[in-house]
Amino acid sequence: MTLEQKLLRLQEIQQLIDQKKVTLSDIVPLLEEAYSLKSEIEKELKKMENRLIELSKQDEEESQD
Repeated sequence: MTLEQKLLRLQEIQQLIDQKKVTLSDIVPLLEEAYSLKSEIEKELKKMENRLIELSKQDEEESQD
């Protein structure tokens, strides 16, 4: 699942809960899925952030040469 797909699924879950389209017994598995997706998304964003920092540092080093 791509980052975009994870974000869309997280949004779907939020809408289902907000619109009360799920039963109380369905909320727990949905929340578990949502927390799992949140964790995965945070990890991916952190990886992207670290990569951008690396690229920025490389660019600075090349500019100084």
